[in-house]
Amino acid sequence: MSRYEQRLADYRRRERPSYRMFEGLQELVRSMGQLHNDWLYVNVDQWDQDPVHTPIYYFDEHWLDECAEADTAVTNEQDEHIHVWMTDRQVQTWLELATFEGIVDVLKDTGQPVTLQMVIIAVKYYDKHDAYLDYEEVKAVTNLWSVLTKVRGHLTG
Repeated sequence: MSRYEQRLADYRRRERPSYRMFEGLQELVRSMGQLHNDWLYVNVDQWDQDPVHTPIYYFDEHWLDECAEADTAVTNEQDEHIHVWMTDRQVQTWLELATFEGIVDVLKDTGQPVTLQMVIIAVKYYDKHDAYLDYEEVKAVTNLWSVLTKVRGHLTG
């Protein structure tokens, strides 16, 4: 099968719901490869505080446009359309789904086990630097964090 045929088969296989809510990062990771590329939305402040449990929302752009035409969408502080039931959640665009999947795929390319903590480190790095971290770079950060946590425990204990 050619690369084009593979991409076309992948496109046809993916779902395109109007919207979907993920209870947290683990659920989003488990859904990789199932949805068409569209924007993911989060409450960025909440994500910074608790990336594991922050709800993540997937919205189809066409659906949001239809909501705006039907007056069931409002504009958030970033001048983006969101559905009216989202106004109290203070969400904004975060990453495109394809970008998120790319971040995770870079980690998985080595065939080594990838933890949720590694995904968080890689996503936060991408968000700040617009660049990917590979598995070895993320593993080095997690190892360093582990050492620093142990040292802090010895110093405060």
